[in-house]
Amino acid sequence: MDHYDLAVIGAGQGGLPAAHLAARLGAKVALIEMQQVGGT
Repeated sequence: MDHYDLAVIGAGQGGLPAAHLAARLGAKVALIEMQQVGGT
């Protein structure tokens, strides 16, 4: 089982930058998206 510091649901205009910033700060991030990354 994997362990993450942060799970972001949705890789749109808010989720993608949030996940990116958290990863740059050293968090282990799970980014969950059902469709295309970046939003529609």
